[in-house]
Amino acid sequence: MKKTWRTKLKLHKCIFVGLFVFPFLVNGQSNSGFLLDGKAVIGSHALGADMLQNNLYGIDVSWQKDISQKEDAWRKLSNAQSSGLSFVFRNLNKGYQDTSVNSLGQSYGLAAQIEFRLFKLGNTSVSFTPAMGLGYITKTYFTDHRNRVIGSHLNQLIKADLNAVIPLSTNMNLLAGAGFLHYSNGGFQIPNGGLNTLNLFTGLRFGKSWVKPNISQSKYRPIRKNSIEVAAGIGRRGIYQQRNGLYKSGMYGGYNYYINDLLRAKAGIDAVYYYTPFNPDPEKALQTFQYYGTSYSRWRAGISIGPEINLGRFGVNAQVGKYIYYNRYHQEINWYWTATFTYALTPHMGVQGRTYFHKAQADFINYGLCFKI
Repeated sequence: MKKTWRTKLKLHKCIFVGLFVFPFLVNGQSNSGFLLDGKAVIGSHALGADMLQNNLYGIDVSWQKDISQKEDAWRKLSNAQSSGLSFVFRNLNKGYQDTSVNSLGQSYGLAAQIEFRLFKLGNTSVSFTPAMGLGYITKTYFTDHRNRVIGSHLNQLIKADLNAVIPLSTNMNLLAGAGFLHYSNGGFQIPNGGLNTLNLFTGLRFGKSWVKPNISQSKYRPIRKNSIEVAAGIGRRGIYQQRNGLYKSGMYGGYNYYINDLLRAKAGIDAVYYYTPFNPDPEKALQTFQYYGTSYSRWRAGISIGPEINLGRFGVNAQVGKYIYYNRYHQEINWYWTATFTYALTPHMGVQGRTYFHKAQADFINYGLCFKI
């Protein structure tokens, strides 16, 4: 009991310090268009039979730059207001559903985020803030077998908050809202059930937007026409309860229909090559089994379609597909979907991470390059 109260006291001290030293940090740049947010967060695991059954605590600290004056077409179309980095801390030790209490540890993460204004009610603005990055979770299945959902220390961090921003003074705003936070390694290390949490938060924002107009435009110029895209990479699916895994390569070829600088429609062919297909021999079956992604052959292929949102150099794409060839172990798997994140090095080339999903389960993440002509 004493240890629990000491932990909570340390956390409360961190929140206090984090929220009330910010004015001194930003005092010298309050007119420069930089924002500093501090949020105290409470939450709960979002999935399972006993949904919202426990309390998780955390802190979000974000540093952002105001981009509301930028003349880029994508910014105007999306009503983006600011972008920056967020430090995300969560104490996950309350457990997950039942016996996993104290087996999940803490998470420390860093994520890139962008804030979009949805609407204003008087002086209060309501915004949507998605973020994506990496989180380090201190405990895994391999450090505590009661942890049935996290197989690796390093995980993808995907976060989305709905914020109300209420002015308190020229340089200070009250923040309040709700959000969703997801941790997963994309199947790189198994088990990978992932963690999903629902959160409520309140906090303060220090600094303010540009006092004087600072109209500018990014140097990057996207392809403003229809294009052909090809991509290729490599990824890994973990072997259950082992630290090693099986490698696969993903390839894509498709057509991009240009709507505007913010939005494109995509359609193409996805192909996956298995370096080690499923071997039904009893001595090798468990070593080559990949759940919904289990294939008797080295190839699978499908046709997919979906939208892509482009935020300058950063693109987010989701496509749903139907298999045209898949010698699968699970006969009911006829459909798949992908989520792709792309950073454009030039208008014609970028680095890419594409996650393949069956139902709600991640198969693997394919890291590689994409080219557009």
